[in-house]
Amino acid sequence: MEDCNDKKFSTGGSRRAFVAGAVLTGLAGSMALPAGASVAKAAPLAGTGVRTPAQAQMRQWFEAYLAAFNRSDFDAFGRYYADDVQFAGQAATLTGRQAVIDFYRNAHGYLHEELELLTFVGAASGNNCLAELQTTLIARRDWPGMPTGAMKAGDRRQSINFVMYDIAGERFTRVRSARFSSQPGQPT
Repeated sequence: MEDCNDKKFSTGGSRRAFVAGAVLTGLAGSMALPAGASVAKAAPLAGTGVRTPAQAQMRQWFEAYLAAFNRSDFDAFGRYYADDVQFAGQAATLTGRQAVIDFYRNAHGYLHEELELLTFVGAASGNNCLAELQTTLIARRDWPGMPTGAMKAGDRRQSINFVMYDIAGERFTRVRSARFSSQPGQPT
C-alpha cells in the first residue's frame, strides 16, 4: 500500500491514490463513524449528510471557509490555512499561508472563481475532511498565462474536483486536489 506521506502522493498522485489516501485516513464509509457505532445505528443527521454532531460542526466550519473564498475575502479564508500549509492544487503547488493567499489574490484579479460543495466527508477525529467541489471559473479579463490554460474575458470553465484537507487546530495543514471531470467541451 502507498504511504499517505509519500512525496509522490502528496503532490499529485493518481485519482486512485487520492481515493486510497481518503480510505487510509478514515474518510470513507463506516470508518468515519464514532467508535462503537454501526452503520445501522448512525443515520445521517437531517439535512447535513454527516453522522455525528462533531462532523456537522466540521461541515459548518468548512462551509464558512467556502463562503469566504467565494466572496474573495482573502483575510477571512486565509485564516483557515496554517502558516506552513502544503498546498497541491490544479494550478499551483505552494508552501505557506501567504503564498496561497497571494496566488488567489492574483488569480481572482483575472477571474471570478466559485466553489460549490457537492459532497463533504469529515473524519470523526476532526483531523481530515474530503470535499467534492464543483469549481466554476469566469474570466474577468484575458489571462493568457493561466496555469491550467489560457482564458479570454467572458470564458467560463467548470469542473468537479476532489480535495482532501489535513487539519490541525482548525487550520488546513495540507491540501491536495484532484480533478474528477471537466464540463463537456472544456480543457481537461
